Amino acid sequence: MSKLKWISEYIKKYNENCSCGHLLNTEADEKIYSVNYYVNDGDFKGHLRQSDREDSIRKWGNKRKWQVTKNLGVGESLYLFHSFQDVDDRWHFTPETKVKNIQDVHNFAFKNYCEVDEKVNEDFARIKKLRITFFEAQYRVVNNLMNYEVANQFKKTKSYDISFPNEPKIVYPMPAYAPVGSKEDVPGTIFVMKLTVLEVYPGKEGQPLCAEDFYLGYKNRGEYTEVLKQIDKI
Repeated sequence: MSKLKWISEYIKKYNENCSCGHLLNTEADEKIYSVNYYVNDGDFKGHLRQSDREDSIRKWGNKRKWQVTKNLGVGESLYLFHSFQDVDDRWHFTPETKVKNIQDVHNFAFKNYCEVDEKVNEDFARIKKLRITFFEAQYRVVNNLMNYEVANQFKKTKSYDISFPNEPKIVYPMPAYAPVGSKEDVPGTIFVMKLTVLEVYPGKEGQPLCAEDFYLGYKNRGEYTEVLKQIDKI
């Protein structure tokens, strides 16, 4: 199954219109979860309210590192997706509702480094150059408006190559992307961002690529650094 097909099936199976849990990748040393999974209204906090709290912390606590030993991650990809609306409340397209720039409605950020014991560890390789490729598909809401479903196949729209300085820092690489959107009578669009590592800054010999805390979410949820404050309160 292709990765884009997997995302369509994931949206339908788990009824999620965002990368709010396990992140799909082509290669990783272990499973990685998005920041969205750990925020106050994310699934992780729900698990912590159950009787098996300690078991949940052991299984899913701080699984936020994209660590890749294979070729230091060069050529490997990570996928994130989210929705936006190009229609009004009646589900009809109007020029006023069209999203002009994805930067206007979404935040995207991650730490181009990894922490060990809450301190930056510079032993790991970091991303030097990243390709961000966008795909879009429309979604509909089915089962009495209770469930999300991708209405058509994801189509590639545009790619951007982005370079980062050789220093451990939080990066905000959301391109100034004008989404294609839809004029169809559907609630909105799901977009996928495929992040492909093109080059890395090598770290200490034998250490993998490592980046963490990938976040893609609506701007009205707050700035990245503010959202991060929610994930450590367990």
